Amino acid sequence: MSESPIQWPGEPKNRPVICPFCGSEETEPHAMFGSLMLMEQHYCRACHTVFERVRDDEQATDSDASGT
Repeated sequence: MSESPIQWPGEPKNRPVICPFCGSEETEPHAMFGSLMLMEQHYCRACHTVFERVRDDEQATDSDASGT
């Protein structure tokens, strides 16, 4: 499972990504980029849907630093 799109102060960093269609936490990364470079795609194993979410700043910084 991967991180939540919103990191609120005081929250654990490794919260699961929740499917916006069925609410399941059974999601996995699907693609590093979505329709825009600031989006990423995830796949829900419960409802078999691909959905996008905004990448968090730390992930974007890591990709920029690696040159990809």
